[in-house]
Amino acid sequence: MTIDLHRLRAKDVMNTGVQWSTATENLRAAGRRMAQHGIRALLVAGAEPSDLPGILTSKDIVNLLGSHDPAVLDELHVADVMTRPAICVPAQTNLVDCINLMRMSGVRRMPVLDGTRVIGLLSTSDIFQRTLADG
Repeated sequence: MTIDLHRLRAKDVMNTGVQWSTATENLRAAGRRMAQHGIRALLVAGAEPSDLPGILTSKDIVNLLGSHDPAVLDELHVADVMTRPAICVPAQTNLVDCINLMRMSGVRRMPVLDGTRVIGLLSTSDIFQRTLADG
């Protein structure tokens, strides 16, 4: 059976177990939560429910550690290293367009939106696993 990436939508493949952070959260605390939950990204909540100023990924933290002492994790906050803006995708976007947007923007994770409300997170791993399971 062949999977049709043009028919599958972001909402069909996304992970709904989204974890949130604030821009002022300490980096060490955010990184520990990511490790405890076995996730690679935290969405950063803004002042309003529809605000999504950025996304903190494990890559953001690792890139920081490549040029700084690990003690910096206690000194910096999520806002200091988060990827901004978060590249988002509407829930109805087909997977081919999602993959192309990920490639062009250089991201591996995108919040999935229903209007302005975040309903999930789509990652390259989600697409990969779904493709293997259905293909």
